[in-house]
Amino acid sequence: MNADKKIIQIATDVLVIGGGTAGVAAALEVAGQGYKVVLTSKEDKVAQEAKDGAVADLTAKAEANANIEIMTNTVAADVKGVPGNFEVTLKTGDAAVEKTFGAIVVATGLTTTVLNDAYGLELGPKVVSQSELEAMLAEGKLEAGKTVAFLVGFGQEGNPLVMQRVLDSLTALTKVADTDAYVFVGDIKLAADGLDALYAQARQEGVIYFKTKETPQVTTGDAMTISILDPVLRQQVEVQPDLVVVEEAILADEDNAALAVPLEIEADKNGFLQPDNVHYFPVKSTRLGIYLAGASRDLLSFEQGLEDAGNVALEVKKFLGDGNLEVPSNTAFVDVDKCTVCLTCYRCCPHGAIYWDSRAIIAESACQGCGICASECPNDAIQLGDYADDAMAQAIKDGQGSAGKSPWIVAFCCKNSGLEAMKMAKTFGYRVPAGLQAIEVPCAGKIDMDYVMDAFVQGAEGVMLLTCHNGNCKSDKGALYASWRAEELKKMLAAVGMPEDRLVCASLANNMGRTFSEISVELERSIKKAGS
Repeated sequence: MNADKKIIQIATDVLVIGGGTAGVAAALEVAGQGYKVVLTSKEDKVAQEAKDGAVADLTAKAEANANIEIMTNTVAADVKGVPGNFEVTLKTGDAAVEKTFGAIVVATGLTTTVLNDAYGLELGPKVVSQSELEAMLAEGKLEAGKTVAFLVGFGQEGNPLVMQRVLDSLTALTKVADTDAYVFVGDIKLAADGLDALYAQARQEGVIYFKTKETPQVTTGDAMTISILDPVLRQQVEVQPDLVVVEEAILADEDNAALAVPLEIEADKNGFLQPDNVHYFPVKSTRLGIYLAGASRDLLSFEQGLEDAGNVALEVKKFLGDGNLEVPSNTAFVDVDKCTVCLTCYRCCPHGAIYWDSRAIIAESACQGCGICASECPNDAIQLGDYADDAMAQAIKDGQGSAGKSPWIVAFCCKNSGLEAMKMAKTFGYRVPAGLQAIEVPCAGKIDMDYVMDAFVQGAEGVMLLTCHNGNCKSDKGALYASWRAEELKKMLAAVGMPEDRLVCASLANNMGRTFSEISVELERSIKKAGS
């Protein structure tokens, strides 16, 4: 074992929230790794969707698996604890039970809403939703000899899941005798496996598509009429259908927002639980030990949900292992004599690694070592291993006199982006100012405002804060904290009469050596020009 690491004991049972196909598949995959799994569904059964018999097979396997306990009509009412030791209250009706889990998998589903209002239509015998048509086809209730018209892509931005439902219905319609089908489509998206083939197959079977930007005019009454101006024929086209099928918007499960609070993860603006950040793909959440499968993280198809199940099992095994978790021995720690329990650290930690019990406590199993809490603490009660305040102050002091006759520029570099970009600049021979001193930080969120002011006090003529791009920060919010602090620091510099351009905050990827060179050289040029 690495001398800078230590072993802690964690639980190895796994909770899977969501009884849809992705949840059942994830439970099976995780159980296949040897872990005990509790699978919960808010419904009275699991995996009710139908997809070529695959769902029934998954459900039967889950019910027969000795490592899986299925709890229906059950919700996760409360979640406490930390990764590796989540204490969850599961509620079934009025009864509640508490269980401890090492990891949690969220596999909630999708909801739909009919967009009939976008077309000025009321649902009825002749105007049905996509879901109603699917039920009619499944139950064999659609009469032969009918003309069916679909309205899709006018009430919302198109997406492949919406089109897949339409194309699946068209495939079923072609098997109903003497049925004609017309599709009036605005924004069409076929970017998913097999959709192009289904689209072409439907055309070969006689389905007629009308692609137009203008919403079709629908006249209701004894005989319905749908009319558009065909952009190819350049004339009005009318269809008199027996049945009009209205598209549905596919949305995130409403449960996501409620789950996000006790899980201490964030829902995005669309209600999904995974941020648009490359470091969390494919199935990670912003909190270690909590994983996302299927529609809990994005608009995903049935097949993509099954793929997520396998990825979840790999991540769970990587984290839980055999219950002995290796963690850094120098994670962030709290000085209890300085801590005033203001909870600033609790609020700002992007990893849900901090809790309190008469004082702030940092969970070793969850701390990612970003240092955001340490730099936000108003009383400097939190220190971070090799990046403690005294070590950072010494690093700044060590740079005094190192620039020679060149301007002394202190660059606080995120080790994942800015520092690597500097190394690339030097390796490829791009110009880097002779007086530039790079100071490594674990994340730009660790760049304390005191460090910047200290650098200027010690004689630095310029300071750079080099962060990851937003959406590419491993701590999710480190770059944001750095940019916020930079804005405040510029106000302070202006207040004491220093040019604001002596402080530069820029985002870089680790392969942007040329940009590193350009930014640093420009700062040096600005300093020299002001001093000439």
